[in-house]
Amino acid sequence: SWLSAQAYFDLSRAAYDSVTRPPVFRKLDNPVRLPAAVVEEAFLKANPGWAPDMLTITCRDGHIQEARLCLSKNLQPVPCGRDVVRDCRATDALFAPVR
Repeated sequence: SWLSAQAYFDLSRAAYDSVTRPPVFRKLDNPVRLPAAVVEEAFLKANPGWAPDMLTITCRDGHIQEARLCLSKNLQPVPCGRDVVRDCRATDALFAPVR
C-alpha cells in the first residue's frame, strides 16, 4: 500500500467508520436465521448510494461471515471485481448480533 503502518491503520479505521451498520442488526440479542439477501438489502438501505454490485455477503458453514464492500483508494464504493464477488445464496444462514 506504500503507507506507513500508522497511515494504513488510520485509513482502515476511516473505511470502517464510513460504513453505516444497519440499526436493525444492532438490536438483536441472539443469533437469527435469515436469507443472506436480507443482510445485503439492509446494508444497501442503510448506505444510500451503494449499488448491489459494490457489496457482497459471504457465508461459511451456514453462518453469515462478512459483508464485503469494495472501495477505491480514496474510500469511495466501487463495483467489485469478479474475483471478490462470492454472494452467499443461503436462505437460512445464522447471523450473529452486531455490536
